[in-house]
Amino acid sequence: MNYDLLATFYDAFIDPDVYDEYLRILEKYTSRGTLLDIGCGTGTLALEFARTGFEVTATDLSEEMLHVVSYRANEEKIDLEIAVYDLLDPIPLKYDVITASMDVINHLSDLEDVAFGFTNIYDALNQNGIFVFDVLSAEYIDALDGYDEEDEEYHFHWESHKGERDHSIIHTIKLNIDEQVESVQIFEQTFDTQKYEEILLKVGFQVLERIYMPERTIYVVQRTE
Repeated sequence: MNYDLLATFYDAFIDPDVYDEYLRILEKYTSRGTLLDIGCGTGTLALEFARTGFEVTATDLSEEMLHVVSYRANEEKIDLEIAVYDLLDPIPLKYDVITASMDVINHLSDLEDVAFGFTNIYDALNQNGIFVFDVLSAEYIDALDGYDEEDEEYHFHWESHKGERDHSIIHTIKLNIDEQVESVQIFEQTFDTQKYEEILLKVGFQVLERIYMPERTIYVVQRTE
Protein backbone atom coordinates (compact mmCIF):
# COMPACT_ATOMS: atom_id res chain seq x y z
CA MET A 1 0.00 0.00 0.00
CA ASN A 2 1.21 3.50 -0.82
CA TYR A 3 0.54 4.82 2.66
CA ASP A 4 2.63 2.11 4.31
CA LEU A 5 5.75 3.95 3.17
CA LEU A 6 4.47 7.24 4.61
CA ALA A 7 3.70 6.01 8.11
CA THR A 8 7.05 7.09 9.56
CA PHE A 9 6.47 10.79 8.83
CA TYR A 10 2.67 10.97 8.41
CA ASP A 11 2.23 13.12 11.52
CA ALA A 12 4.49 15.85 10.11
CA PHE A 13 1.71 16.74 7.64
CA ILE A 14 -1.15 16.84 10.15
CA ASP A 15 -2.70 20.22 10.95
CA PRO A 16 -3.35 20.31 14.73
CA ASP A 17 -5.96 23.05 14.25
CA VAL A 18 -8.08 20.58 12.27
CA TYR A 19 -7.86 18.00 15.04
CA ASP A 20 -8.79 20.64 17.62
CA GLU A 21 -11.92 21.42 15.60
CA TYR A 22 -12.92 17.75 15.57
CA LEU A 23 -12.56 17.55 19.34
CA ARG A 24 -14.61 20.74 19.77
CA ILE A 25 -17.31 19.42 17.44
CA LEU A 26 -17.65 16.12 19.28
CA GLU A 27 -17.81 17.91 22.61
CA LYS A 28 -20.63 20.08 21.22
CA TYR A 29 -22.73 17.48 19.40
CA THR A 30 -22.19 14.17 21.19
CA SER A 31 -22.31 12.61 24.63
CA ARG A 32 -19.70 9.91 23.99
CA GLY A 33 -20.66 6.41 22.87
CA THR A 34 -19.22 4.29 20.04
CA LEU A 35 -17.03 5.96 17.41
CA LEU A 36 -15.60 4.75 14.11
CA ASP A 37 -12.55 6.71 12.88
CA ILE A 38 -12.12 6.09 9.13
CA GLY A 39 -8.66 6.76 7.70
CA CYS A 40 -7.14 7.19 11.13
CA GLY A 41 -3.53 7.41 9.92
CA THR A 42 -1.18 6.89 12.84
CA GLY A 43 -4.02 7.33 15.31
CA THR A 44 -3.38 10.72 16.89
CA LEU A 45 -7.05 11.72 16.77
CA ALA A 46 -8.42 8.22 17.44
CA LEU A 47 -6.36 7.98 20.62
CA GLU A 48 -7.57 11.41 21.73
CA PHE A 49 -11.18 10.33 21.14
CA ALA A 50 -10.54 7.29 23.34
CA ARG A 51 -8.99 9.44 26.05
CA THR A 52 -12.14 11.56 26.18
CA GLY A 53 -14.34 8.52 26.76
CA PHE A 54 -15.44 7.18 23.36
CA GLU A 55 -15.36 3.46 22.53
CA VAL A 56 -13.17 3.82 19.45
CA THR A 57 -12.63 1.64 16.39
CA ALA A 58 -9.67 3.00 14.41
CA THR A 59 -9.46 1.96 10.74
CA ASP A 60 -7.19 2.65 7.80
CA LEU A 61 -6.23 1.10 4.47
CA SER A 62 -2.58 0.94 5.56
CA GLU A 63 -1.54 -1.91 7.83
CA GLU A 64 1.69 -0.05 8.62
CA MET A 65 -0.29 2.95 9.87
CA LEU A 66 -2.34 0.62 12.06
CA HIS A 67 0.84 -0.93 13.48
CA VAL A 68 1.76 2.56 14.70
CA VAL A 69 -1.72 3.00 16.19
CA SER A 70 -1.44 -0.32 18.00
CA TYR A 71 2.00 0.54 19.36
CA ARG A 72 0.83 3.92 20.64
CA ALA A 73 -2.27 2.44 22.24
CA ASN A 74 -0.22 -0.24 24.00
CA GLU A 75 2.33 2.33 25.20
CA GLU A 76 -0.39 4.54 26.66
CA LYS A 77 -2.56 1.62 27.83
CA ILE A 78 -5.51 2.90 25.80
CA ASP A 79 -8.16 0.38 24.78
CA LEU A 80 -9.44 0.62 21.20
CA GLU A 81 -10.29 -1.64 18.29
CA ILE A 82 -8.12 -1.59 15.15
CA ALA A 83 -9.08 -2.82 11.68
CA VAL A 84 -8.20 -2.46 7.99
CA TYR A 85 -11.13 -0.82 6.20
CA ASP A 86 -11.96 0.62 2.77
CA LEU A 87 -14.65 3.32 2.71
CA LEU A 88 -16.26 1.67 -0.32
CA ASP A 89 -16.97 -1.51 1.67
CA PRO A 90 -20.13 -1.94 3.79
CA ILE A 91 -19.64 -1.33 7.52
CA PRO A 92 -20.89 -4.35 9.50
CA LEU A 93 -21.53 -2.61 12.85
CA LYS A 94 -23.48 0.45 14.05
CA TYR A 95 -21.88 3.51 15.65
CA ASP A 96 -23.00 6.70 17.39
CA VAL A 97 -20.28 8.78 15.70
CA ILE A 98 -18.19 8.34 12.55
CA THR A 99 -15.26 10.57 11.59
CA ALA A 100 -13.15 10.85 8.42
CA SER A 101 -10.53 13.55 8.95
CA MET A 102 -7.65 15.06 6.99
CA ASP A 103 -8.67 14.59 3.33
CA VAL A 104 -10.09 11.05 3.56
CA ILE A 105 -13.03 11.96 1.30
CA ASN A 106 -10.67 13.67 -1.18
CA HIS A 107 -9.08 10.31 -1.98
CA LEU A 108 -12.31 9.01 -3.51
CA SER A 109 -12.04 9.00 -7.28
CA ASP A 110 -15.40 10.49 -8.30
CA LEU A 111 -18.82 11.64 -7.06
CA GLU A 112 -20.24 8.14 -7.52
CA ASP A 113 -17.71 6.83 -5.00
CA VAL A 114 -18.49 9.76 -2.69
CA ALA A 115 -22.18 8.82 -2.79
CA PHE A 116 -21.31 5.16 -2.19
CA GLY A 117 -19.08 6.03 0.78
CA PHE A 118 -21.62 8.41 2.31
CA THR A 119 -24.32 5.73 1.97
CA ASN A 120 -22.14 3.17 3.76
CA ILE A 121 -21.58 5.66 6.57
CA TYR A 122 -25.28 6.57 6.82
CA ASP A 123 -26.22 2.89 7.05
CA ALA A 124 -23.63 2.35 9.82
CA LEU A 125 -24.89 5.17 12.06
CA ASN A 126 -27.41 4.77 14.84
CA GLN A 127 -30.50 6.99 14.68
CA ASN A 128 -29.42 10.64 15.20
CA GLY A 129 -25.79 9.55 14.79
CA ILE A 130 -23.19 12.15 13.86
CA PHE A 131 -20.78 12.06 10.90
CA VAL A 132 -17.88 14.55 10.81
CA PHE A 133 -15.60 14.88 7.80
CA ASP A 134 -13.63 17.48 5.87
CA VAL A 135 -12.92 18.23 2.22
CA LEU A 136 -10.16 20.36 0.74
CA SER A 137 -11.14 23.51 -1.13
CA ALA A 138 -10.82 23.65 -4.91
CA GLU A 139 -8.65 26.76 -4.59
CA TYR A 140 -6.22 24.98 -2.29
CA ILE A 141 -5.88 21.90 -4.49
CA ASP A 142 -5.39 24.04 -7.61
CA ALA A 143 -2.68 26.05 -5.83
CA LEU A 144 -0.70 22.87 -5.08
CA ASP A 145 0.23 22.50 -8.76
CA GLY A 146 4.03 22.89 -8.91
CA TYR A 147 4.62 22.34 -5.18
CA ASP A 148 8.14 21.02 -4.53
CA GLU A 149 9.84 20.14 -1.24
CA GLU A 150 13.04 18.39 -0.20
CA ASP A 151 12.94 17.18 3.41
CA GLU A 152 16.34 16.42 4.94
CA GLU A 153 14.99 15.11 8.25
CA TYR A 154 12.89 12.30 6.75
CA HIS A 155 14.87 11.95 3.51
CA PHE A 156 12.08 12.43 1.00
CA HIS A 157 11.31 14.60 -2.01
CA TRP A 158 7.67 15.70 -2.48
CA GLU A 159 6.24 17.27 -5.60
CA SER A 160 2.67 17.88 -6.71
CA HIS A 161 1.22 18.39 -10.17
CA LYS A 162 -2.27 18.99 -11.48
CA GLY A 163 -4.18 15.87 -12.49
CA GLU A 164 -6.26 15.36 -15.61
CA ARG A 165 -9.56 16.08 -13.84
CA ASP A 166 -10.71 19.47 -12.56
CA HIS A 167 -9.52 20.25 -9.03
CA SER A 168 -7.34 17.15 -8.82
CA ILE A 169 -3.70 16.80 -7.83
CA ILE A 170 -1.13 14.00 -8.01
CA HIS A 171 1.47 13.92 -5.26
CA THR A 172 4.72 12.09 -6.03
CA ILE A 173 6.86 11.28 -2.99
CA LYS A 174 10.31 9.76 -3.38
CA LEU A 175 11.79 8.29 -0.21
CA ASN A 176 15.35 7.25 0.43
CA ILE A 177 15.06 4.02 2.42
CA ASP A 178 18.23 2.07 3.22
CA GLU A 179 19.98 3.81 0.31
CA GLN A 180 17.20 2.78 -2.08
CA VAL A 181 14.69 5.20 -3.58
CA GLU A 182 11.02 4.22 -3.24
CA SER A 183 8.39 6.22 -5.13
CA VAL A 184 4.78 6.76 -4.02
CA GLN A 185 1.97 8.47 -5.93
CA ILE A 186 -1.17 9.76 -4.20
CA PHE A 187 -4.24 11.13 -5.95
CA GLU A 188 -6.56 13.72 -4.41
CA GLN A 189 -9.59 15.44 -5.88
CA THR A 190 -12.24 17.79 -4.60
CA PHE A 191 -15.59 19.10 -5.82
CA ASP A 192 -17.72 22.16 -5.18
CA THR A 193 -19.20 21.99 -1.70
CA GLN A 194 -22.65 22.18 -3.29
CA LYS A 195 -22.02 18.77 -4.89
CA TYR A 196 -21.09 17.21 -1.55
CA GLU A 197 -24.16 18.73 0.09
CA GLU A 198 -26.48 17.49 -2.65
CA ILE A 199 -25.22 13.94 -2.06
CA LEU A 200 -25.49 14.26 1.71
CA LEU A 201 -29.12 15.36 1.46
CA LYS A 202 -29.97 12.66 -1.08
CA VAL A 203 -28.47 9.98 1.18
CA GLY A 204 -30.53 11.28 4.10
CA PHE A 205 -28.14 13.41 6.16
CA GLN A 206 -29.01 16.74 7.72
CA VAL A 207 -26.21 19.34 7.72
CA LEU A 208 -25.78 20.70 11.26
CA GLU A 209 -22.69 22.88 10.83
CA ARG A 210 -20.00 23.91 8.36
CA ILE A 211 -16.62 25.07 9.64
CA TYR A 212 -14.60 27.01 7.08
CA MET A 213 -10.80 26.83 7.41
CA PRO A 214 -8.10 28.20 5.09
CA GLU A 215 -7.55 24.88 3.29
CA ARG A 216 -10.77 22.95 3.90
CA THR A 217 -14.37 22.83 5.06
CA ILE A 218 -15.39 20.58 7.94
CA TYR A 219 -18.93 19.22 7.85
CA VAL A 220 -21.01 18.06 10.80
CA VAL A 221 -24.01 16.03 9.59
CA GLN A 222 -26.60 13.86 11.29
CA ARG A 223 -28.51 10.74 10.28
CA THR A 224 -32.22 11.42 10.22
CA GLU A 225 -35.05 9.12 9.20
